[in-house]
Amino acid sequence: MAKSVVDPLPRAAAAQAGAEAAAEPGGYFHWSRDAAVGLFAVLPLWLVYQALRAALAPEDRNGAEVLLLQQLRRLGDVGHIVLSIGFCVLLVLATRSLVRRQVPWLRVVGVIAIEGTVYALMLGPLSQQMAASASRVLSMGAIHSTLTANLVGSLGAGIYEELVFRLGLMSALVWIGLFAVRAWSLPRWLAGAFAVLVSALVFSWFHHLCGEPFDRARFQFRTMAGVLLGVLMWVRGYGVCVYTHTIYNFYYYVSTDGQ
Repeated sequence: MAKSVVDPLPRAAAAQAGAEAAAEPGGYFHWSRDAAVGLFAVLPLWLVYQALRAALAPEDRNGAEVLLLQQLRRLGDVGHIVLSIGFCVLLVLATRSLVRRQVPWLRVVGVIAIEGTVYALMLGPLSQQMAASASRVLSMGAIHSTLTANLVGSLGAGIYEELVFRLGLMSALVWIGLFAVRAWSLPRWLAGAFAVLVSALVFSWFHHLCGEPFDRARFQFRTMAGVLLGVLMWVRGYGVCVYTHTIYNFYYYVSTDGQ
């Protein structure tokens, strides 16, 4: 009896196709940036816009739309036909791409709409805050104004306060604390907690030592900020700590008119 021979080429092609599909990146954040998905996400909005405009406001057009249509009219009837055919071809290619890659485009488009809604709710307040901050920066006035001095001082505070109180003092306290926990057979994390808390207290007290009148609320706030910066120093390092401290100071002074 003759043995049947299985052609290995189809198997190899299928395996290669499977490997390519597995290697292709996926997930919402990848798909939502895809041009084909973006086209299908915008298409329903465009269709709704065209239907509502035709029914409710046929003479009302967006300024950018008017500008675009004016340029398209220069192409004449042939240009409109070519443009329409090109759009249909683009739609077919996008559809083929989504089907071939098995992209769950309907779910992705739904999440895109939700994500856009969240950003829309944030856009107004953030733009207003950024405009107010930009206005304050542009109206700083003389080079020696309070806001200018505080913004410049923010750079020094981020660099040197983190150098002294986190990189220097906190590291020294960890080293001392390790001797104590070894001597008394205590958990090692106590040395880190001790260093973070004590360095935060000294950091907060130092601001009043330099001449600022003592205020309990400010002292407590700076102590808690020092604790958070100490933990950040422990898990992320000096560089991240400096940028966090500096950018926070920048934001604080710009949002409070430099006071």
